[in-house]
Amino acid sequence: VVQSKEVEMNKTLNKAQVITAKAQKTVKKSRQRSREVGTGGDDDNEDNSQVDQDDTEEDIDPESIEPMEVPKDPEYYEGKIRRLQKEIEREKDKRQLTETDPEVALEKYIRAKKALDSKLETIDTIEEHVEHLVEDLNNRKKMWRHFRSHISEMTNNNFDEILNRKGSSGKIEFDHKSKALGLVVQKDNKDGTSQTADVKALSGGERSYTTLALLLALGESLETPFRVMDEFDVFLDPVARRIALQTMIGVAKDFEHRQFIFITPQDLSNIKTDPKLKIFHMKPPIRSNIVGGPTQQTLDC
Repeated sequence: VVQSKEVEMNKTLNKAQVITAKAQKTVKKSRQRSREVGTGGDDDNEDNSQVDQDDTEEDIDPESIEPMEVPKDPEYYEGKIRRLQKEIEREKDKRQLTETDPEVALEKYIRAKKALDSKLETIDTIEEHVEHLVEDLNNRKKMWRHFRSHISEMTNNNFDEILNRKGSSGKIEFDHKSKALGLVVQKDNKDGTSQTADVKALSGGERSYTTLALLLALGESLETPFRVMDEFDVFLDPVARRIALQTMIGVAKDFEHRQFIFITPQDLSNIKTDPKLKIFHMKPPIRSNIVGGPTQQTLDC
């Protein structure tokens, strides 16, 4: 390494000597032209302006090179050289290039190469894992969209089926992009003019039954173990109430792995109990004229 640096320095020095010699020749010819006076000055200038570009290190005598006058002291250039040398040393320390022993340098190179190869291998492994994760994520999204479409279709069919038990029909419009849900209800499934997309146009009983149908349709896609519905039939007429109760009890019996609790203030004497259906009656509250008197209710089992 040291020998190669010395060879490079010698080459650089020889090139500098050639350049210096050429510059001195140019200066001498320029001074000579300025002293010459004659009619053939233009031709002489053209001939003298040409500098021999074929001079080599062998053609130049180092003794013939005259020192050039410079406007600054040698100490200035010495200081500049020292500063540049310090910058070079700092850069070598930063790049860890200060080692002069070839064996130690080779050992450092081997360690650095192994560390680099290990990091590159780790990067390749991470990139491979990322590709697998992205692929798995895309598959999951695809399955999720398919599952969401299946739930929407199943819920829509159940909603229409529950409304058909009352002589109506309807559909649920799912807007997954804006996360909105719309209802289209046809009061009479045989009369297309009775269709409306405004739930407010329905009567209180029709609105309650439509809401009940929506909850039951959505509930078939839920995995909650308990479902409680309170006073679901307060606005229903007797016919709609009977159909609603029969529908709810039928749905509850179909899902044996879930428990349904229906709370209503209406009469349930026409409902027959069985091993899957139990009715609990609350005792009527005790009316007391004393403010803050006992009003606790208990189950009559």
